[in-house]
Amino acid sequence: MATITKITAPRQLTGRRAIALELPEFLIRALEVRVEEANVGGSGAEHVTIEHLVELTLAESVSVADVALLESRIPGIGAAVARWLDDIE
Repeated sequence: MATITKITAPRQLTGRRAIALELPEFLIRALEVRVEEANVGGSGAEHVTIEHLVELTLAESVSVADVALLESRIPGIGAAVARWLDDIE
């Protein structure tokens, strides 16, 4: 019997995509408080959003070793991470 392989089109790893998340209310409220704290005294251009906070929190969970291991499954992820790091500085 033949094996079916999942074939997916390559994605632009430096692109962005919106997703919807369902989270418990206590987590949402905790994120809102952190955003409020981060924005104290900042100007409008420097304001942090919940999206920024979630992105940075998730990025912190991916180590350099993780990126190296993922490179075989997701070619180009190392370069995409490097570019993301350059962009956030």
